Amino acid sequence: MNLGQAELHNVHELLDDPGGTGSICCRIPNDLRVTLNESAKNNALQASGCEIRFNLEGQRAVITLQSPEGPTLAEVYQGDFFSALHIVDAAPTRIVVERPDTEPVMRRVAPSDARFDTGLSRVVLPWRPSVRLISIEGETSLPRPEQAPKTRYLAYGSSITHGSTAVRPTGTYPARTAELLGTDLFNLGFGGGAHMEAGMADYIAGRDDWDIATLEMGINVVQTFDVDEFHRRVEYFVTTIADAHPDDRIFCIDIFPCLYDFMGVEKCKTFRSIVAGRVRQLNRPKLVHVPGDAMLRSNNGLTVDLVHPAPGGFEEMARNLADIIRARIK
Repeated sequence: MNLGQAELHNVHELLDDPGGTGSICCRIPNDLRVTLNESAKNNALQASGCEIRFNLEGQRAVITLQSPEGPTLAEVYQGDFFSALHIVDAAPTRIVVERPDTEPVMRRVAPSDARFDTGLSRVVLPWRPSVRLISIEGETSLPRPEQAPKTRYLAYGSSITHGSTAVRPTGTYPARTAELLGTDLFNLGFGGGAHMEAGMADYIAGRDDWDIATLEMGINVVQTFDVDEFHRRVEYFVTTIADAHPDDRIFCIDIFPCLYDFMGVEKCKTFRSIVAGRVRQLNRPKLVHVPGDAMLRSNNGLTVDLVHPAPGGFEEMARNLADIIRARIK
């Protein structure tokens, strides 16, 4: 969506802050959000994968953010070039974006296959907690289509897709995968909330703005869904999205190695076989099953909870997933 002369990437709509300060970025339609499970309902308001994008037409722009729930990090990029890291906390935080003196040189040395045009300013919002957008000031213009990647990647999943334990907003495995592939990213990870509701399947299926999708399924419902319920949801979720996007690449990711495996929970194996079986039964060339352990191959890539990846684990996952996607695209 656009707000004045700035694009709010991966933001579907802005909601008024109940406390009366600024607006909250909602990554999906609010009328869908309120029908989802409580975790997805809450975490859809966290801005993982969301960016404020614009071209500077004046000397500077000032983005004012606030994080009532505690300190968090936002990043600033000029095209693909990193510019600054900002701590956003409970006091209104002014992020000043100015045109770098080195921009002419940056344009000259940027690779021909750069993801973003060097003239495009990008403020990458924190993956958590939800922040308040108070204002965008300055003379700016909207991004032009040629300034961002033509290929777009949508990632659905749990807190692991959302970004839990990532140190910085661009350190999540979907963000790094998108960077490695040269694509743009729509992050639809919802910590604790990847329950594969029919409404979410219909929403993803109905979107026409993505070319590649990854659907991470299973980890959030191992303890709450029985086998029949999981089978029913996976069947509808995968089939609905695949039917609507026969020409797009869809990668169905099962459960990453985790504590449940190490504790001998057999349901993990069963859930993995259900994801693999649905892909196999549909038998479509652009629908691919990705075993979780094909992405995260080393157990020490996990944090001490043995569920969420560490930063090194996210990097391993992104590189392995990017290789899998490249091989299929070729």
